[in-house]
Amino acid sequence: MSTENFTINVQPTSIEDHIECLARLTGAPHTFIDQVRSLFTSKGIPLDSEASPFIEALDEAFRREEHIRASSHTAQYQLAKLRENFRNVGKAYVNQLSQQRQLHSSLQHQSQRLRKKRPARQTGQEMGPIVIKGDHRSFVTAPVKEQITMVPGPKERQ
Repeated sequence: MSTENFTINVQPTSIEDHIECLARLTGAPHTFIDQVRSLFTSKGIPLDSEASPFIEALDEAFRREEHIRASSHTAQYQLAKLRENFRNVGKAYVNQLSQQRQLHSSLQHQSQRLRKKRPARQTGQEMGPIVIKGDHRSFVTAPVKEQITMVPGPKERQ
């Protein structure tokens, strides 16, 4: 419930009446209401005194408390959603890891079966490195500068 215009129709006469009115309108918790009451009594202001000098401050205090409470509920809801999302990510990770392990195991099993099915001449001899005769090192040479011959111009001797 919004507390923007809650003082329009109700004009309590005492501080206590105004606190009670605001508490009903905003749904403020009893701990907050007790804190507001104790603030006045600790300053030596009786709760049955005239409320008009304190109406704006009381309205603002209850409005802020209501806003903080609403923000807190929203944050708690978002935090719960975030926790659920992390749980889902964790489950997906575990499932993916399990599938990857099964796939790895299946591929190893297939590889072993294929090795057993090779003809006899291939099973005993694993292919070694392929050797190509000759020197295959790269040659590094100094850079060669190309010198372009100059062609004489039309006025020069040909």
